[in-house]
Amino acid sequence: MAHRFRGQELPDRRRGHPRPTAPLGQSAIALELEKPLGERLTAPLRRWLTRQVNRLTPAAQAANFQRNLDFAGNPFGLDPAGVQTLRIVSAAALGTIGTMIGFLLGSSFALAIFLLAGVAIGFYVPVFWLDQLVRERRAEIEAALPNALDVIAISMETGLGLDRAAEQLIRHQEGPLTLLVARALREIELGRPRADALEEMAQATGVEDFTGLIRSILHAERTGVPIARTIAAHAAQMRVKRRLKIRVEAARASLKILLPTVGCVFPTLWLIILGPALLVVLSLATKH
Repeated sequence: MAHRFRGQELPDRRRGHPRPTAPLGQSAIALELEKPLGERLTAPLRRWLTRQVNRLTPAAQAANFQRNLDFAGNPFGLDPAGVQTLRIVSAAALGTIGTMIGFLLGSSFALAIFLLAGVAIGFYVPVFWLDQLVRERRAEIEAALPNALDVIAISMETGLGLDRAAEQLIRHQEGPLTLLVARALREIELGRPRADALEEMAQATGVEDFTGLIRSILHAERTGVPIARTIAAHAAQMRVKRRLKIRVEAARASLKILLPTVGCVFPTLWLIILGPALLVVLSLATKH
């Protein structure tokens, strides 16, 4: 009877859990067919170009591009191969423009100079653009960090742990810092040690104050110091640094204004004031 019971149970189990291969295959085909026709036709060529560009890109440079792209939010869905392709296309475009300028000037020396300058500038323009995105994202993180630390400190003072306080930050604020915190929490939930996830998040930002804060939090966890007080102290210290930085920038503003004032405003004033006198002097000189 037990053998017959097992024989009856097996079909029921099979009927209750159908094989997922067919639905998954059908869904993959359906997702592929939903893509535009042009994208489906050019997909093999794009994959081939990606493989060729990956072969030409050094591993360290590709890792640096990937790190910067992840930090900048993957603009336009680019990957390291896409950045390298963009560099090649930009170098070819600006090199062509430089060649045209050289032909218009009618000099072989000017042709070579403008061609080399166009290729060099075009090859590094995407890198400068990516670095600018990273700097802007880092500035946004530095500006949002004190308020985010206040939210975490207040949440921990109400009795929440560090992870739950970080979840409150994700619920109530938006921005690049929140995205980094959410990714670190997701890695912790998947089983990664919290110290490793937090240190990688701090290193990805490139903000020295934030890196020091993470190290202080990890040290406070090991020594038993209240983390909320540590975070609140860092938030107050960062606000003081930001105030001092604003004062320094305000002091430099007068020096920055001096050059356009001397170079643009004063010549115009001299022309208005001395222009009529110069015309009178020239007219008298012509009479004599």
